[in-house]
Amino acid sequence: MIERLSPEDARILALESGPVVGHTCKVLIADGSGDTVQRLRRQIDDRIGLARRCRQRIAATPLRLAAPAWVDDPGFDVGRHVRSFPADGPVTGDRLLEIVAQLMSERLPRDRPLWAIDVVEPLVDGRAAAIWRIHHALADGQATMAIGSALLWGDSPKPQAALPPPPTEPVPGAATLALVAAADHAQALASAAARVGRGLASRRRWRESVAELRRAPGTISRELKPGGSPSPLDARIGRRRRVAFVDADLHEVHGTAHAAGTGVTVNDLLLAIVAGGVRKWLEQRHGSLDALRVQVPVSMHRSDEEPGAVPNRDSFINVQLPLREEEPLRRLRAINEQTAARKATHDAEELYALFSDVAHVSKGLFRLAHRIASNPHVFALAISNVRGPDGTLYLAGERIREFYSLAEIAPHHALRVSAGSFGSRMSIGLSADADAVPDLPVLAEGIERSLRELTAAVAERRP
Repeated sequence: MIERLSPEDARILALESGPVVGHTCKVLIADGSGDTVQRLRRQIDDRIGLARRCRQRIAATPLRLAAPAWVDDPGFDVGRHVRSFPADGPVTGDRLLEIVAQLMSERLPRDRPLWAIDVVEPLVDGRAAAIWRIHHALADGQATMAIGSALLWGDSPKPQAALPPPPTEPVPGAATLALVAAADHAQALASAAARVGRGLASRRRWRESVAELRRAPGTISRELKPGGSPSPLDARIGRRRRVAFVDADLHEVHGTAHAAGTGVTVNDLLLAIVAGGVRKWLEQRHGSLDALRVQVPVSMHRSDEEPGAVPNRDSFINVQLPLREEEPLRRLRAINEQTAARKATHDAEELYALFSDVAHVSKGLFRLAHRIASNPHVFALAISNVRGPDGTLYLAGERIREFYSLAEIAPHHALRVSAGSFGSRMSIGLSADADAVPDLPVLAEGIERSLRELTAAVAERRP
């Protein structure tokens, strides 16, 4: 059976053009022993059966009759994916940031599975860094964490038991891909007609459809209506990247969110922290703004999915960051009011259903809807937050000390913020166009200060 990229996965794959690459990135820093590459190769080889998609490549369908297909890579070799990055002597922290930025700007080859790990060792403190790039068409944030738990990290330094290698299916030829595409198209039309028929015949489904239509205008108005002040992040982007990281204690972050008030979440806290940092950065560089509209991805994954089985299942909401507000707690409360309202109206779920329905009707309309949703006048900055595993974790037998996440920027969105929890830490990764945001360290410092100020403001309220 030929498995095709979903409309969302195919759309993400097509976004990789010009200066834009399509992968996300995880940076894991672990204790080093000098042979991380070999140990990591053995571990992934032993566990690759748990994430079959990681040994599959993309095959284009002739004449673009259908979306590309996932096919087994008959020449899969973990040695082509896990490599040692050439470094002259111990690598400093600043040099590591340069290496990560360089790799972020390089595309993953399409003739093999869309992931790669570059190991940098030794660092100046004797540790090793594993820079894992994985294409967004292969996995979104939550799916990437599931793949990482299956292949890369675990809660014991001892090697996990090896699994039998998965069977390799033959690569279908061009004629087969074309014939199956025609059959898939016919089946899709029949299924669409059947869905319409069932909907007309079912009073319950009819009532649900009417209710969805009534809610849709409000959701679209809240989430997709252009507006707001022009953003300095609405800039032409090139191929050069800069990256920066902010690190925090996860228990302190949870405690601060809990003490800030009923219903305040860690994600609200993250948005307020970024708002404070962006406010300071803008004041130094561009002058102040009243607000900055940001897009917040919302995972729609189910807990019972196999690692990588469903590459992308995301929706989003859009939130105004109140940049004029100087007091950290008032910023946090203003953000919490918005996110709570979005949850009450189920905007993320409504948008997910809306985009899914549009994809069934027309691939062209589906792409147009996403172009509208991605317009810089709809939102200026994307801020994601993915929850990772708890506890002490190990990479190829060595304890992981730091973990950072990065995502690619987009045309006219010169900055991307990616946060994630891992073990006992929470990190915030900043990826930016090197020319549009040349002072990225200033922004990272502002976010660090914003975190300290908000933590202090909440602590002062405690009895």
